[in-house]
Amino acid sequence: MRFNDILGHEKELGLINNYIEGGFFSGGYVFSGPEGIGKKEIALIAAEKLNCVSDGIRPCGLCGSCIKIEKGQHPDLHFIESGSSQIKIEDIRSLQREINFRPYEGVVKVFIINDAHKLNPEAANSLLKVLEEPPAGSLIILVTHKPSSIFKTVLSRCKTIRFSPLRPILLKEVLMERYSVDGELAHFLASYSEGRLGLALRLKDSAAIREKNKVLDSFILSGKPLDRSLAALSKDGLRSFLNMAASWFRDVYILKAGAVPEESLIHLDRRDDLSELARRFSFRQLDGIINTVSESLSYLDGNINTKLILHNLGAQLWTV
Repeated sequence: MRFNDILGHEKELGLINNYIEGGFFSGGYVFSGPEGIGKKEIALIAAEKLNCVSDGIRPCGLCGSCIKIEKGQHPDLHFIESGSSQIKIEDIRSLQREINFRPYEGVVKVFIINDAHKLNPEAANSLLKVLEEPPAGSLIILVTHKPSSIFKTVLSRCKTIRFSPLRPILLKEVLMERYSVDGELAHFLASYSEGRLGLALRLKDSAAIREKNKVLDSFILSGKPLDRSLAALSKDGLRSFLNMAASWFRDVYILKAGAVPEESLIHLDRRDDLSELARRFSFRQLDGIINTVSESLSYLDGNINTKLILHNLGAQLWTV
C-alpha cells in the first residue's frame, strides 16, 4: 500500500512524506484522531517507506521489506497493543531492550503503540525515559483517539499529527464505488460513522444495521413499555442501540429546528417518521430524551440493570 491509496488526509500525508524525505521522521510521534480513519494503516505505510529498498517510488509495496511489513513479519517492525486491557510496563521494557539494537534488515526500527491511551502509569513513565533520548535509527508512533488520556509529559516529547474524518459526501461516494453499497445505505453509513471509513465498513454487514429499522419501529415508534429483544441485549448491543437512538433524535431535533439541509439527516430514508416526531415532541421534550440517552450510555459503564436503563428511556418517549 502507498500513501496514494489512503483516502483523504492529504495535508497530514504530505507532512509525513516531507519529514521522511528530509530525514526528520524519527524519535516520537503521536497520530491522533477519531477511531476508524486509518491512523494505524498510515503508520504502517510510513514504516514501509522508511525501510523500502526500491530505487523508484517508495514504498513500492513489492520489495521484500514492504511485503514483510504489510504481513507484520519484518524484524524491525514492532507492534504493541493490549486489546481491551491496559498496556503494561512489561510491554515497554521489551521496547526499551529492542530499541537499543541496530536495525536487523532495514534502515529504521519502528515501534507502533496502538491505543496508546491505554498505557498505564508505570508503562507511560518507562516510555518517557526512551522518548527523552531515542536512539538514532528508531521511530516510535503512538496511535490514539484519546490523546487527552496520555500523560502530558509523554505528549510533550512527541510531535503530534492530527487526522480528521472524511467528509460524509466523499465517504458515501467511496462506499458506493469501491464497496458496491447502495445509495441509501451508503448515505446512512457515511453520516452515522461521521466520515470514518473503518467504522462504516465494520457496520456495513453488521446485525445492528440489518435490524436498524426493526428496532426503531419496535421500540421508539411503537409506544411499547419495553421491548424484550432489547432487554436481552448485551452491554455492547445496548450501547449500539443507544448510539442509534442518539442519531435518530439528533435528526428529529435538527429537522424540527430546520437548521440544516435534509440531505444532512442520518436517517434520510425515514424522513416521514422523523417529521412526525418533530411535530409531536417539543424542544424541551427532545432535550430530555437526548439527555436520557446520553445518561444511559454513561450508566452502561457502571453496573446498572439494562431493563432499568430501557425503562428510563421509555418513560421519556411514551409519556407524550
